[in-house]
Amino acid sequence: MNTQQPFSIGNCQISAFENKLFCADKACILQPKFIELLTYLVACYPNAVSREQLIENVWDGNQYVGEKALTNAIWHLRKSFKELDPDNTYIETLRKTGYRLVQKPTTPEPVNSINNTPLRSGYIYAAVLAIVILLGSYWGYSALFENAKQPLAQSQQAARLYDYIETITTSPGRELFPAISNDSHFLAYSWRRPGHKANLYLRDLHLPEQAAIALTDTPFIEGRAVFSPDLTFIYYYRRKAAQGCEVIQQNIASGNITVIGLCGSKTSTDIDINATGTKLVYISEDEKNNDFTQLNLVDLTSSPYTVTQVPCTSACQYTDESVVFSPDATQLVVSRNLPTGFEELFLIDIKTAYAKQLTSGFVDMRGVDWHPNKPQLVFSGVKKGKRQGYFYNLKTQQMINAHIDGLSYPEYAHDGSLYFHQWNIDSALMRVETSNAVASSPFPVLSSDFNTRFPDYSKARKKLVFVSNESGSMELWTANQDGTSRKQLTNLSANIYNPVWSPDGNYIAFVASHLGEHALYLYDFNTQSSQSLPTGFSYHGKPSWAADSKSLLVANDKHVYRFDLKGNKLAQAIDSPTLYAYENKQGALIFANQATNQLWIKDPDSQTEQPLVSEINLSNHNSWYFFEGDTLAQSRIYYFNVKQGDYRLSYYDFSTNSHHDVIRLPERAFSRTSGLTFITNTNWLVYSSYKSPQIDIKRINQKYLP
Repeated sequence: MNTQQPFSIGNCQISAFENKLFCADKACILQPKFIELLTYLVACYPNAVSREQLIENVWDGNQYVGEKALTNAIWHLRKSFKELDPDNTYIETLRKTGYRLVQKPTTPEPVNSINNTPLRSGYIYAAVLAIVILLGSYWGYSALFENAKQPLAQSQQAARLYDYIETITTSPGRELFPAISNDSHFLAYSWRRPGHKANLYLRDLHLPEQAAIALTDTPFIEGRAVFSPDLTFIYYYRRKAAQGCEVIQQNIASGNITVIGLCGSKTSTDIDINATGTKLVYISEDEKNNDFTQLNLVDLTSSPYTVTQVPCTSACQYTDESVVFSPDATQLVVSRNLPTGFEELFLIDIKTAYAKQLTSGFVDMRGVDWHPNKPQLVFSGVKKGKRQGYFYNLKTQQMINAHIDGLSYPEYAHDGSLYFHQWNIDSALMRVETSNAVASSPFPVLSSDFNTRFPDYSKARKKLVFVSNESGSMELWTANQDGTSRKQLTNLSANIYNPVWSPDGNYIAFVASHLGEHALYLYDFNTQSSQSLPTGFSYHGKPSWAADSKSLLVANDKHVYRFDLKGNKLAQAIDSPTLYAYENKQGALIFANQATNQLWIKDPDSQTEQPLVSEINLSNHNSWYFFEGDTLAQSRIYYFNVKQGDYRLSYYDFSTNSHHDVIRLPERAFSRTSGLTFITNTNWLVYSSYKSPQIDIKRINQKYLP
């Protein structure tokens, strides 16, 4: 069953992407769990399915939750079908057996796939499950194709590139960082199977029906591979928390490995090899300051290998993320994070180290490659909250948007065909009701076709604030707690992050990358305008408010400071290294100590800092929410709990000093960096959810490319 397409049951159609049921000219929205249950019945048709089987597969074997939830889901499905198609029965109950789908389901055939071999039913359901629990996919499908309809360039009457995308890999989980051999025969990639580390796999592109071969089977996270031209070696990085990062040379035939160099633990890395296989370049931490990076050139013809650095000549406070050789190996192109908060492409002359900036206005980049036969780059960039692919002509300096959402880490094959993994970063706001003994299924807060993230709720105004690209850029918006009455507050043409309400509801503090600066902003409801606060920082973490709404807490890249509402620095608030803190009504500061990876508290009277919660698995330093009661004992901390193969929304209860799970979710069902908030009167936990959880490797043939 191809879950990328709607499927039919009798006279009705189901769109998992939209969580919608259509019958004739009528439609209704179903909860994701109801869709999940329905797709499982479809996968089992025409066989009956027992209650135990449904609880095991749809509710993860949770008998306590599933018994009641299953009965409720069946009732709602029958009710919805009856309202839309009253003349037919769709689900029947078989006494002492379970349930069976009455109407015959039909599904479209898969298209544009290199691997069209039939999947086992278990894999079918896994694929279905991964799609229908997208928790925010309500809005992404139509928007994706709307972008695809746009012309590639006004001067170019090209067909839509999206129509020519082929799917190369379809396994569950994340398939990342494609690497193509010079003869276009083999594809190497990093595959993160659910519940496993990301290891390297090899696929024979001439024999697509064959399963991928494991190149590595280790406890390391591995990726960003490149082949030697003669296919003797493959080069890649590997990471392990306690052992840092290493650049590896592996003999493909024997599996023997050699450590080429160290790439550090604080920064990302990338690797490339020149066309002749004589030089390797990789990114590592700067030897003098590990907050920054350096470019390392490896002479593969020497024995032992010699490593030199490409010197920095000016403005060296940066971190590089991606690197690629020019075809003649005299130049490099890097994606470089700047102190302004932007990430741009730079062309570097290896001999002189002169660096020329090529792009402007990108807040993030995910990979770059140089065409093997012409002066053209392809890269992945984020603007206005959208990650898309771009082509850049080095001679004309013209840039073309490919209008392919999620195009990431592109790589040209020797014939000019393009490979990439597709990781759509669009997100939506979802809610989970926590008042019951068992949390409800996640449900959309906003019915929007746009990218929404960073929710925060004001109890004083009974409003949500969030960031959306509905107007074209990531601007500040408000809405009622149920998602109605959306209103745009800013028009900065900026990229906005982490908006936070003041306790009195009169202000919203937020961070924005705008006109070359990464600044702290304040929106004032009295003047209905926003202004930047001159903190003097080049980087700002997530802000928070003092309990009296008269000062702000915000971090640079190491410590949290207190500022007044004019941007004047009052004092360093916390001595320990941290990037976010919350101040409660008693004046205590709760924060994530980066040195210990624990939650700490600073006493307002003694000014001492000490551990508060020692055992907590925070997925991000600022993606937690302090729900404040009248006392600390009556308070909770909600957080994303992420372990390998295990993703949950959880909370810490101060009254019992214990952790509890709210709900278990599929991998990539939530964004760990895009906010979490709580609506008190409804007991809704609201968070940002990715619309597309699956990551696959794709290809576009060279004849369709500019």
